Amino acid sequence: MSLKIFPYFQPIVETATGRIAGYEALARMEDESGNVVSAGKVFSDDSIPVKERIEIDRDVRLQALEALSDLPEDTFLSINISPEWLQFLESLDDLPTLKMMKQVAGDPQRIVIEITELDGELEIIERLVERYREEGVRVAIDDFGSGFSQLDRIELLKPDIIKLDMMLLKKGAINSRGSSMVQMLGEMASKLGSKVLCEGVETEEEYYLALSCNAVFVQGFLFSEATAELQNPDSTCKKVKDLLSHFRDRAIDATSRNHWRADKIKNELLALREVLRASDNEDDLQHFIAADNLIRFYICDRLGNQISPNFENSERGWIKDEKHRGYNWSWRPYFFELLGSSDMRNRMVFSEPYQDIHSGQRAQTAVLFVDDQRILLADLVDEQGSSDLFSGFGAMPASWIPDIE
Repeated sequence: MSLKIFPYFQPIVETATGRIAGYEALARMEDESGNVVSAGKVFSDDSIPVKERIEIDRDVRLQALEALSDLPEDTFLSINISPEWLQFLESLDDLPTLKMMKQVAGDPQRIVIEITELDGELEIIERLVERYREEGVRVAIDDFGSGFSQLDRIELLKPDIIKLDMMLLKKGAINSRGSSMVQMLGEMASKLGSKVLCEGVETEEEYYLALSCNAVFVQGFLFSEATAELQNPDSTCKKVKDLLSHFRDRAIDATSRNHWRADKIKNELLALREVLRASDNEDDLQHFIAADNLIRFYICDRLGNQISPNFENSERGWIKDEKHRGYNWSWRPYFFELLGSSDMRNRMVFSEPYQDIHSGQRAQTAVLFVDDQRILLADLVDEQGSSDLFSGFGAMPASWIPDIE
């Protein structure tokens, strides 16, 4: 073998404890200057015969598995396998990695197999996963979110761990739409019964985004680069403790602003409610001066049927839009949350934050009773904006409902 490839080990940190829970074995090599660099390009280099690349891949995998004897207690080893090589196997009943595990007398329960791509034949990949699980090995799917064609495969394979795509995490740390995408994928992975791992975490903002999408594990240069030796599991605890302290301080500050904003919105909407109660004519509403954060409002009956036009707030005053009259909104979560509360006439319910389709603004909907028969729905600009990841704490979730006196 002309190339010398060897494994380095990057810590995988558990968010709840701050300890290193595992180590991912990454292929490394020396460049012409003797610097240790990634060997990833070797495995996609068409100038190297396929059989030689397979041999290199298996050799570095065996070297990684030999580190199992030095693995600290209560940690695991994660190794990468590409389904690309499956076509060269004679049988799925005689997998090289399982043979290597027996060769080094490794505990299968301390090994995680990362499947690095899902472009191969699904039936073969499914059988591969079954064989690993039969031996007690856990399975992870890498780069989740890089292609939505993965979704059916994720549901079928039911991986123990899902690693969110690194580029999505980085984009999400700098803009609200990207963060919403990462949070959605994290929530989806959790609902599928998989633990979420965010890799490529290099900044505090990326770490905070990982926390917001329920990441059980994080991995990246913020904690450590890959090293030749397995690091002490407690070496990351202080770093995580400091990060969590900073996270809590910023989250509490944002939540305090949220309470102030809730009181402000409550007073504005109560004033609108009084106008609605006193008026028998929709035209009377033309004289109501709304706050700038009110995008639109409309009225529904108790069954969720819209019985008024949309009143759109504009520089020219209120503009009536009749096209949604008769629509039914009772299926929206905030609507039946209001009707399901024990004191629904003294409640104001907020939707989850969303991107308003018509205005393009980040918004939330507030819902409250006007009287026994009518319900007011108001679409409001999220004044906290989306300048950082903590803007989400300034947007009132449906689980937090201020009282209406």
